[in-house]
Amino acid sequence: MPQKSLRIAVLHYQPKDEPPDAVVAQVSAALRAGGHEPVDVRVDESVSDLVRLVTRARADLVFNLCETFAEDYRLEVNVAAVLELARVPFTGSGTAGLLLAQDKVLTKQLLQFHGVLTPRFATFDGTSFQTNGDLSFPLVVKPARSDASMGLGVEKDMEGLARRVKKIREEYDDEALAEEFIEGRELYVGVVGDAADPEVLPVVELDFGSRWNRKRMKIANREVKFAPESPGSPHLVLPTDLSDELRGRIGRAAVTAFRALKLRDYARIDFRVSSRTNEPYLLEVNPNPYLETQCEVAMGAKERGMAYDALVQRIVDTAARRYNLGVGPRATAGAPVRDATPAAH
Repeated sequence: MPQKSLRIAVLHYQPKDEPPDAVVAQVSAALRAGGHEPVDVRVDESVSDLVRLVTRARADLVFNLCETFAEDYRLEVNVAAVLELARVPFTGSGTAGLLLAQDKVLTKQLLQFHGVLTPRFATFDGTSFQTNGDLSFPLVVKPARSDASMGLGVEKDMEGLARRVKKIREEYDDEALAEEFIEGRELYVGVVGDAADPEVLPVVELDFGSRWNRKRMKIANREVKFAPESPGSPHLVLPTDLSDELRGRIGRAAVTAFRALKLRDYARIDFRVSSRTNEPYLLEVNPNPYLETQCEVAMGAKERGMAYDALVQRIVDTAARRYNLGVGPRATAGAPVRDATPAAH
């Protein structure tokens, strides 16, 4: 626990005439439970308002929940940049980490340099393409700087690939990234703490269940992520049949990605485990992931014995130590993590 109560501005994106996301109240309640004083700071599209409202809050720390700005998810990094320019302490990854992770092509190149297995891929900028190895259809195609599976689709032939590349160029003004589809299980793992001593949380799986239409590919597109949940829809579970060896490989890859991309405080790393080879392929690296009480990171934390309030407090503690805000040494709750190998469950 911190040595003193902090005044914490909960910074979030909220367009005019729209209600706040539920995560804002959840994080604020967790901060109160930790003895802090949360202050709501809503921003929309004005940089001057962002600076003015954060300054007016007179907070010790900003809990940065902004995943977009001015209806453009690519401006998430600019919010962190403004906070850095204003020398305001804030939670989560900084400009460097957000920029690196936002560029999915650069992310893959960095991960390959560090020996992390990712699907083979090709990039298309509208006039040319660059490939990394021989690719086989089907291919998962998405904007190179997409968020929340925007523009993502699976293509099974060259004609479909060309159409989607053109669509991404026209609708998202972005180059396209095409990756080989990995048939297998989709797994998520949270990482919390700082780069010197990150903690890997237990694995969470997206279970497509027995009712999934066999003609549909098992992929976490926007429909799967945001459609209303029904009895037959995919749902998050805590897998019990993963070997310690596989958990260890996933954990080490997650920590490598966390460090290589200069992430801070908390992140979610997404994997596919090939049903053919049992190899874990890293798909996505998500700094400052959605922090709702039922999210993947919160589920993993709960399985580790870290309640939601404690998870939020852990993020605050890590950020507060970075800025010397009077927080004591890290709590020792949870399994040892220096070897990046999660405990078996």
